[in-house]
Amino acid sequence: MLQPRFSFTAGALRSDSDAPVAAPSRFVVERSLEVPVDALRVLLGDSGKAEPGDPVQLDLGDADGLERVFTGRVAELRPHLGGCRMLCLGTMLALVDLRASGFYQSQSAGDVARDLVRQAGLEAGDIQDGITLPRYAVERRVGAHAQLRRLAQRLGFSLFSDREGKVHFKGLGAAASLGGGGGLGGLAGAAGGALAGAAGALGLGGTGAGLAYGTHLLAAEGALQPAFARRVTVGGESPMSGQGEDKSFWLTATDRDYEDSAGSGDELLITDSAARTKDMAGRFAAGYAAAFARRGAAVRLTALGLPALELGGTLSASGAPEGGLNAGGTIVALRHRFGAREGFVTDVTIAPESGA
Repeated sequence: MLQPRFSFTAGALRSDSDAPVAAPSRFVVERSLEVPVDALRVLLGDSGKAEPGDPVQLDLGDADGLERVFTGRVAELRPHLGGCRMLCLGTMLALVDLRASGFYQSQSAGDVARDLVRQAGLEAGDIQDGITLPRYAVERRVGAHAQLRRLAQRLGFSLFSDREGKVHFKGLGAAASLGGGGGLGGLAGAAGGALAGAAGALGLGGTGAGLAYGTHLLAAEGALQPAFARRVTVGGESPMSGQGEDKSFWLTATDRDYEDSAGSGDELLITDSAARTKDMAGRFAAGYAAAFARRGAAVRLTALGLPALELGGTLSASGAPEGGLNAGGTIVALRHRFGAREGFVTDVTIAPESGA
């Protein structure tokens, strides 16, 4: 069995398996599509001259190679007589902290995302355009991340950073086909290729597609709920889709003329002032429905360390005696645990596709 290895940098501190400077004894990386900022917790023998604000990188793997699993900065140091605890936060913190104001006219949702990412001093990853917004404003009273995440939710998109700290704004899973093009895109493709390399070491046959009961899984559990079965209806209050954009300030007396829906079942009504046309209302309805559907089930799998996994990629489990655990879907959360007691273990949460 291959021996787990690490490489860790935090400002002036350089530590790895061959030269474990500052005696790191445990790393825990936590990342999720539902949590704005990635986190890394480190237990050290001493601070190693690291300082709050220092850039941080962590690579994990084995003798066959290391993969980046976290990029960020030192947020807090807690020295004590027995050593030092370090908390590091991901690059997305810059977007959370950003307060900006701006007005965008006839630009895509992706254009808004790119501009805010640039203002936060971050590197853009896969940012899909989504739809063109006749007019859209951001304000300084609310953090840029919260406003951009709200826009992503309207489209069924996800806003997150990857292992390298790049920011992504895109549709995942079923939402990938709603607009902004091209399936899971470059991120999932790259993640799938990297996973194939790690999968070979674990005996996955190089497919990178799944974890098998009795071969790879250390633990598995699911949370299954009734599938989302509602008709999402979105409406604004503008008749401009019927009268032209120059009448965008008008109010309509017949709401249903300018609202649209997606899905089937009992109605879930959402009033959204950004839905300035019937077409936009329909696109937002599809986005909301896709986002709600993804919350209906989750399966958490635990296996020996898989550093190449990435949020937004795909993974599946097979062969488990309980059928509800044999599912495939989008990776929505990752937790890497690396230490003397547990070795290197990865917990991955997937959101099964509808019908999986």
